[in-house]
Amino acid sequence: MEIRDLEEKARRVRLSVLESIVASGKGHIGGTYSCTDLLVALYYAGILRFNFRDPRWPDRDRFLIGKGHACLALYSIFTDLGLLPDARFDTYGQDGGLGGQLDTSIPGVEYNTGSYGHVLGIAAGIALAAKMDQKSLRAYALMGDAEMYEGSVWEAIVFAGHHKLDRLVGIIDRNRLSTTDMLDDDSFFKDFKEKMRSFDWDCHEFNGHSFPEILDVFDRIRNALRPVMLIAHTVKGKGISFMENGIKWHHGVPTATEAERARRELVGKDQVAHVR
Repeated sequence: MEIRDLEEKARRVRLSVLESIVASGKGHIGGTYSCTDLLVALYYAGILRFNFRDPRWPDRDRFLIGKGHACLALYSIFTDLGLLPDARFDTYGQDGGLGGQLDTSIPGVEYNTGSYGHVLGIAAGIALAAKMDQKSLRAYALMGDAEMYEGSVWEAIVFAGHHKLDRLVGIIDRNRLSTTDMLDDDSFFKDFKEKMRSFDWDCHEFNGHSFPEILDVFDRIRNALRPVMLIAHTVKGKGISFMENGIKWHHGVPTATEAERARRELVGKDQVAHVR
């Protein structure tokens, strides 16, 4: 896809997420919007090797997401790609419908989310198995930056560096906000690239909302000889001005007035009436 097409996909995903959260009265819009552009690039720009007609294809790349509360963006993408029927997408937040975390009953989902700190270890195991079986598939693990405080993540980092798991890619959604706290650059994340390199990882930083930068960094790591950690600098609530960098929007639900304002920002004043 051209850059403008990816940007349009991302806009449509954000709008779909907004409408689902407004309709159900629940969801995590802030952290979903911070990683929306990354997810769109992975699934629409040819980064992931994936067969949408056969989501269990053995040689597919494995994409795993630790911050499962960002599920609505994936649900929207999977529906657009034909993995989920529209009718099932519309069950989000209903009893017996799609929930606020991912599970393996959903085509395209590799593991059940909910407890943080496990995704990189699971992806490392997949990458090790691929290396032992001499398969070319890659394992990608998307994590929230607060998830990096989990000790199990660092155990996986040590493990992957030791085994030179060159088919493993970690992606940090660096939006600098957890549920209630700021995660600044002068504490845990100080000298973070150097920390990663000390464990025999390659590490790159980029703007997680710039499709040219996203595509460039994934192209540069194509022939990596070590595990790679990508730091995607993002904005929580990206795309809606009054939500950006707001703690409230970790799991806040827009009022009717706020939803209308958000629609206007996403689709333009003259198109709001045609959104639904």
